[in-house]
Amino acid sequence: MRNKPAKFRLIRTVVGLSLLSLAAFIFVDAVIIEPYWVRVEKVVIPDRKLARSLAGLTLVQISDLHLEGELGFREKSLINRLNGLEPDFIFITGDLVESSAASGLVEEFIRALRPRYWIYGVFGNSDLHYLKNPAAAAEEWKRAGLSLIGGRSLRLAGRGKETFTLAGIDPVEGERGDLEAELARLFASVPFDEPLIALSYDPDLAPAIIEAGADLVLSGDTHGGLVGFPGWADIFHRYFGRSSFIRGLYLVGSGYLYVTRGIAPKVIPVRFLCPPEITVFQFIK
Repeated sequence: MRNKPAKFRLIRTVVGLSLLSLAAFIFVDAVIIEPYWVRVEKVVIPDRKLARSLAGLTLVQISDLHLEGELGFREKSLINRLNGLEPDFIFITGDLVESSAASGLVEEFIRALRPRYWIYGVFGNSDLHYLKNPAAAAEEWKRAGLSLIGGRSLRLAGRGKETFTLAGIDPVEGERGDLEAELARLFASVPFDEPLIALSYDPDLAPAIIEAGADLVLSGDTHGGLVGFPGWADIFHRYFGRSSFIRGLYLVGSGYLYVTRGIAPKVIPVRFLCPPEITVFQFIK
């Protein structure tokens, strides 16, 4: 009987040390390691219409760079990994800057990339908030190799003689009817049988965009919820007021939505079980 207190103290000590070690591991991973550990996610989309024009091309998506200060380890690693993928097209779905002085950083970042064809993107909320003159920034970035296509649709070369349309939707304010009118205008000249990809910073716009005719919507904004615990997505949506489309591939109506985890964290500079993401798409019949 006299040994029981000693055994209990030993058990409490072991449990306490284990919990302390677990907390230390989570802290180191979430703050020091994972925010800078850029992963490549290969996403397969089984769609005959998209595959007809895009099978064999390397389409890459990144989002939520939130550049400020300088291009650090994460950004330089991102550049190296992107160029190593030898992409045909790079799509950026918003929030390039987190500072009014970061426009030059975007230009430096874009000039370091080497897509076979071009880089296309749309603004995010942070861009429109921080940039004093978004139109002027867009012109500077275009000279560096990035075309912002919010409010426009472009016909681009796909596989062989096939083509596809790429459209851009910047963050919008106003009623749903305003969005529907904008989408009707934007998609009016797209041939019925031509694949249509839309870049939209806000994933909550995807159902309306797909209903208007898009086959695939690429979005960012959510940062994947920053935490990958099971059930966190529902908490993130319900209690933080964020999109229910938090990360990954969704079938929405007759089309697809992909929401990337993005690159930089926001507000809380941590990530756990939710590393920064470069997305590479493969289209199959």
